[in-house]
Amino acid sequence: MQWFYISVLCLVIFTIIMAPLLTVQLSLSAILSSATIEIKIKGKSLFGLLRFQKEWNIADILEFEKSIEKDETEQEIPLQFSSLWDEVKNIPRNIRPFRRIINQFLMKIKINQFEWKTTIGLGDAADTGVATGVIWSLKGTLISWLRNYLSFLKNPVLIVQPNYQQTAFESNFQCMMKIKVGNAMVTAYKLAKEWKKHKKRSFSHNEKDRRIFNV
Repeated sequence: MQWFYISVLCLVIFTIIMAPLLTVQLSLSAILSSATIEIKIKGKSLFGLLRFQKEWNIADILEFEKSIEKDETEQEIPLQFSSLWDEVKNIPRNIRPFRRIINQFLMKIKINQFEWKTTIGLGDAADTGVATGVIWSLKGTLISWLRNYLSFLKNPVLIVQPNYQQTAFESNFQCMMKIKVGNAMVTAYKLAKEWKKHKKRSFSHNEKDRRIFNV
């Protein structure tokens, strides 16, 4: 029995030491068309011994929306659009104190594969040509923006294929990336530390405003 506890203790120590050195490989793929929406996320680590996979499709999304509507109907809770919009508008301001930490973490993510193919057809050759140019422009802008925050080990593969014969739309996206567990742990620690500082500064600022108001 003593050897069992020693083995468990050694395993725990080994896990604690090795966990920061592990690399998680994530694979994200998505298919968006006029008929379906499919999203798939795969992950593996420890030389493939640890794996997980999650898939969503349009049926799951619709079922989720129906469940939300059902819960809201049963609880009879009015939807506060104004409060929701205020939260959305405050997102850039709320993440501002953590932007530097998040950017440092994103730069350590390695993108091994990035492929994005889109087929577009509007039934008219001229309209299809214009739509193709717009999609090319949007993709180029997005990739230029992503290069500021992510490290691409290979050049992204972007394809826009016009379909002049019929009305069609389909977009296939694939991305593979590597993230070190140690970097994620350090980032989580820095975010928690910065969050405490931010809450302390906010509390001090509110107390100062309250004293000024009372005077």
